[in-house]
Amino acid sequence: MKSLNTNTSDRAFDFLKINERPGKPRARGVTEIRGPYYTPMGKRYLEDVLETMGAYVDVLKFAGGSFSLMPRQAVKELLDLCHAHNVLVSTG
Repeated sequence: MKSLNTNTSDRAFDFLKINERPGKPRARGVTEIRGPYYTPMGKRYLEDVLETMGAYVDVLKFAGGSFSLMPRQAVKELLDLCHAHNVLVSTG
């Protein structure tokens, strides 16, 4: 897995100012994404998100309850993917 960083020169629109952030794991500037809500989130979708924006994502919060209907293996794959990208997971 290629490690992403938040280096300004690597961004497509590097002329837009963003706040500097410490590396992971961080206690400040934490970004949480949420899902799946009412439809299941598949591994490929989350993989795409983390492949492109993983350097900025610190936490995935399972929200909406649809994760409780997903097969155990599908949830495990999401958890493993998050941990591979140094992303914490929360259910509440």
